[in-house]
Amino acid sequence: MVKLAFCTDGIFPHSVGGMQRHSRLLIEELSRYDIHITVFHPHKDFLFEKYSNITEIYIEDIDKNKNYLKENYNYSKRIYEHLKTMPEHVIYSQGLSVWYRISKLSNKIIVNPHGLEPYQALSRKDKLVAIPFKWVFNYIFKKVDYVVSLGGLLTDILQEIVSKDKIVILPNGVNLPENFTLAEKPNLPVNLLFVGRFASNKGIDLLLQVAQELNTEGFSEKVNYKLAGKGPLWEKMQAEYPLPNVEFLGFVTDEQLSVLYAVSHVFVLPTLFEGMPTVVHEAMTHSLPIIVSNVGATAEQVDVTNGYLLERNNKLALKKAITGFVGLSLEQKTAMGAASLKRVEDNFLWKVVAQKHFCLFQKLA
Repeated sequence: MVKLAFCTDGIFPHSVGGMQRHSRLLIEELSRYDIHITVFHPHKDFLFEKYSNITEIYIEDIDKNKNYLKENYNYSKRIYEHLKTMPEHVIYSQGLSVWYRISKLSNKIIVNPHGLEPYQALSRKDKLVAIPFKWVFNYIFKKVDYVVSLGGLLTDILQEIVSKDKIVILPNGVNLPENFTLAEKPNLPVNLLFVGRFASNKGIDLLLQVAQELNTEGFSEKVNYKLAGKGPLWEKMQAEYPLPNVEFLGFVTDEQLSVLYAVSHVFVLPTLFEGMPTVVHEAMTHSLPIIVSNVGATAEQVDVTNGYLLERNNKLALKKAITGFVGLSLEQKTAMGAASLKRVEDNFLWKVVAQKHFCLFQKLA
């Protein structure tokens, strides 16, 4: 039996975020294998009591009002006190969970840095803020046996830091929606769906610039834009782009989102940087073609069979993708959506992703 020490800074829903959701779903799927998992997390409530092969160990959480890096260092120090007594365990570390005295651990260690955000900073200010984080991750990467890449351009980033033989590609996963049925849609107008935070890094301002320009070019009755989410730019975008074919939906529930997926023709995310966006996975499980920037690991999710992979922050490319999709027949649009679903089923379901993880754990054990 494989013995695994799974170290994370939080578990969904007690902690909210992509890495925290990843931890929850991966652990639950791994529980099906011949494995015993010791989970280290900062929640006093046990989350996996129904699983006989999962043990949970509470680790005092970080103080979010103090220096984030220093608090993570101390959190890893508390985890280390347990790990040093578990030399037979393979260690899987989410983010910065295993850091303190990492070179003293005799275990086989895998670190998953997820989206590598410090290496994708755009502004000068963000690049300066990222420097200490990059230094810490560079140190950790050199000490572990494997570094997880979600794929795509993230692998290129890692290859500049560590040797290729240390990099293992393990994508994020998704579950298929329950009781989902495709709604019948007319070929036109195209319902274009955006789901995300109204922030500059998500490219929402670029999308609305394109919508405004396309309206003046005769596309106002051919494309409807349904924009779900809120954020710092939400009110500003509403004031600047009062377009008749744009709906600012604000926060939507899971039930409302399911309806939006069902009635939409295509999903768009002109983001400036990402890891492997879960929202793209979710749109693909609903058989939607995808228009997305080629950042992070999005090249693993999208190619010409199921959508458009764009140069980031390229307004002309985004316009061409939207107008090109509008010009397709309903059969072509449906075929792209079917390709999205098949790509998910072949590569990104949690049962597929967990199997890849387990094979790596077996190899190290």
